[in-house]
Amino acid sequence: MKRHSIYKWFRRVAMFSGIPALTMMFACMKKYGAPNDVIWGAVLDQETGQPIPEVIIQDENSHPLDTTGEYGQFELTTSECVDLTFSKEGYHSKDTTLCPPTDGIDGIVYMKKIAEE
Repeated sequence: MKRHSIYKWFRRVAMFSGIPALTMMFACMKKYGAPNDVIWGAVLDQETGQPIPEVIIQDENSHPLDTTGEYGQFELTTSECVDLTFSKEGYHSKDTTLCPPTDGIDGIVYMKKIAEE
């Protein structure tokens, strides 16, 4: 199986299976690599490590690019590094720079909940 077809297969599995599949997918991407123009990652709660669905991903000009899936997963196609803002009601926004992978592993973004008063 070519590395791109392995990546697509695991991506489909992750979409339907959740966190165990995310772990398996990152391990596979580490071994076989991923397409070099795709940034693939997940947004997790900083305290619990649980995925955060429906996080809005924006570029540096506040243009919406994507929203995370049910298991906090996201995929962006770009050939260069991008400055991104991840935001969701009830969480502190997170600014970060992500680059296409050189080793098959992209980013895990951690967001912290806003303390309730």
